[in-house]
Amino acid sequence: MMIKSKYRWDISEPNHDLVTSFMQGLKVDRLVASVLVARGWSSLDQTAHFLQADIEHLLDPFDMKGMAVAVERIKEAVRNGEQIRVYGDYDADGVTSTVLMTRLLSELGATYDTYIPHRSREGYGLNINAIDLAAEAGIRLLITVDNGISAVEQIAYATQRGIDVIVTDHHEPPEVLPEAIALVNPKQKDCTYAFKGLCGAGVVFKLAHAMLGRPMLEYADLAAIGTIADLMPLTGENRIIARLGLDLMRRQPNAGIRALSKVCGIKPEELNSGRIGFSLAPRLNAGGRLEHADTAVKLLAATGDEEADLYAAELDKLNSERQLLVEQTVIEADELWQSICQLEGSTKRNVIVLAKEGWNAGIAGLVASKLVERYYRPVLILAVDESTGLCKGSARSIDGFDLYAALSENAELMVHFGGHQAAAGLTISREKVDVLADRLHILAEQWLSPEDWKPKRRIDLSIPLSEASLKAVEQLERLEPFGNANPRPRIVIQDVFVRESRTMGKDGSHLRLTIEQANQSMEVVAFGMGEQRDRLAPGTMIDLLGELSINEWNGNRKVQVMLHDYRSQHIQLQDRRKDNKMWSTVEEHINNQSSGLVIGCGSKAIFQEAISQFSHTGVPIRLLSESSLDARLVMETAVASEENSAEGANLLEEWRHLILLGLPCTQQEVSTLEQWLSPQVGGECVTVFSDLATNQQVTEGNAAFPDRKQFGEIYAMCRARGSWLDSPNGFVQEIALKTGKPLSTLRMMLDVFTELGFIAAEGASRKFVKEPPRRDLEQSERYRKAREQSNRLRLSEMTTEELQQWLISCHSKVPS
Repeated sequence: MMIKSKYRWDISEPNHDLVTSFMQGLKVDRLVASVLVARGWSSLDQTAHFLQADIEHLLDPFDMKGMAVAVERIKEAVRNGEQIRVYGDYDADGVTSTVLMTRLLSELGATYDTYIPHRSREGYGLNINAIDLAAEAGIRLLITVDNGISAVEQIAYATQRGIDVIVTDHHEPPEVLPEAIALVNPKQKDCTYAFKGLCGAGVVFKLAHAMLGRPMLEYADLAAIGTIADLMPLTGENRIIARLGLDLMRRQPNAGIRALSKVCGIKPEELNSGRIGFSLAPRLNAGGRLEHADTAVKLLAATGDEEADLYAAELDKLNSERQLLVEQTVIEADELWQSICQLEGSTKRNVIVLAKEGWNAGIAGLVASKLVERYYRPVLILAVDESTGLCKGSARSIDGFDLYAALSENAELMVHFGGHQAAAGLTISREKVDVLADRLHILAEQWLSPEDWKPKRRIDLSIPLSEASLKAVEQLERLEPFGNANPRPRIVIQDVFVRESRTMGKDGSHLRLTIEQANQSMEVVAFGMGEQRDRLAPGTMIDLLGELSINEWNGNRKVQVMLHDYRSQHIQLQDRRKDNKMWSTVEEHINNQSSGLVIGCGSKAIFQEAISQFSHTGVPIRLLSESSLDARLVMETAVASEENSAEGANLLEEWRHLILLGLPCTQQEVSTLEQWLSPQVGGECVTVFSDLATNQQVTEGNAAFPDRKQFGEIYAMCRARGSWLDSPNGFVQEIALKTGKPLSTLRMMLDVFTELGFIAAEGASRKFVKEPPRRDLEQSERYRKAREQSNRLRLSEMTTEELQQWLISCHSKVPS
């Protein structure tokens, strides 16, 4: 493979019969039907429900275990005027869950307050001190949101203090459950609720439905934010909640969402799942990461714009501080990892485990994610508390390594841990960190195969460029909202030609490409790939992996591709025929890659100059007019000895990068270049420069191959003559004088007519056939060979795409 991909490409192959059925039954384009089938949809009815995501498809909340008991206990508390405390969590799901519960309690006329623990001082979930504070405040009913399912000891203590606890949660239940008044969590083993993927805010949304007797559509905005921010699967009820919530936020955003959108530079009517996940959610999380989540709660509960703007500005400032802190911590963590690798003499440790004093545990997960992206290994980032000797932090994993299972195997080492396959949080004493690191290294060695160490991208389908029409891509919007378990469709388009490539952005860190295939073109945007411009230079032939989107500008809508990855099995062309700094560019290539580099020269003059400039580098320099690869390198100067020549010939047989200073202008030179380009010799990249002397020889020495119109003119002359003798000064000479065409060209044209049966030949006699067979010129072997031979001598006149195709054809020829 000439260009290797960054990811492993896992391309689906949808069932074509099912695709056709979906196209007809759902009235969608082939692109949409193929994506749906590739994602496992097989029932027309179920797929139609998925696409519609209507409120009618919401489930009965009372099917959830514990729901009925929770409803009755809350009603009792309201009737009796009991003081209720909502106990939340400091992330975006916890914050939205808390505010949703306060909305519900306000609607019920309850007396309540809220409590969210401090991340670094108290940690996640219920704690004994918070329960004592609740008891002292006269709290009789405590309702947890987005936490509580593992709080066995804490809820038992609350009961002793006279506090009833209702748990609403969505995390994985442990084997031993707390003895609360009610446990409302769809993931309980004996819970019959059909959808298990709700987030904390989603569970509260269902509780509100049960309490008030109808789906509370006016609550869907915060439920949608919690669902998207907590990376819940956007299928089933989550898809309905997200759709309802996005629609509400676009039409009637509350003061908090308006203010938060404004500091993000987003209009509420333009909100989608991506903007919530990458813009709103980080700001809602920022308070809990660096200070306290109360600011986010106050923002979402605000009723006036002025108040909301103040809280949004504070969260925006905290988010900027969080970004700088993450950036600095990533640098420190990377330096620590590199020092560990140097100390151990290896970079092969399977799991990165880093602990340091001064780090903020609130951003540990973000830092871990950055290092996973950089090294593609599971990562644990731990902040050391010098006073207690405890390390608190977060972990992120890769596909194939179940982080929760790995931590469970080592549960005795930790004070506390929790999470799932991809992410986890933990507390561990400092002296046990190295032991955990060693054990995780061994588990990764046992559990992961060699291919697991390269990131994988699941791809919905491979399509030709022609199928990426505006209509088809517009229909993809029916699959929104996109997110976890329903990502934006990923497609592969194979063998596209890069027509243009240019950097964009202030620092040139991004790329904008124009690709072509079968006379169709499309723009491609590649964020963060500016440094890869040379690999994606005009003339490159690639397979691309990306997402289709619609670019709107000045009222115009057109399809574009957001590039994720690319690869190629073809030899690559860098067309520098317009480069007026040839020698400095060649020198730059030599400095960057002396091994596997060969310079081919199209004329003796340019060969002599290349020898004088670059012979000291040891790079083989050869004339295209040399007869074969087996011949030793013949230097016309005394610079290279016979020994160096032999070495040059061997290097040529293993070349990776061929620089051509001018293209062939004779059949022998073309044959030599074809040998150099053959798959037996190798090669990855060819850079072509223009040699004016060579171009002049081509222009003067080779007439253009006749087109179909010219063949028709000669055909008409033959028909008019009827018959003639094939002699040196006969009919062919007459045509040559009339048309100015070379005799060799005319004889080739007459040979083609004879082969096709348009002219009958007997000895020297030639006769036009009055009713010739209907045959195309392409059916003549003489025509095809003559055209190929002519094209071979006009390489310097080819477009970049034509030259790329010719190089590919040479490199893929099977030896005879």
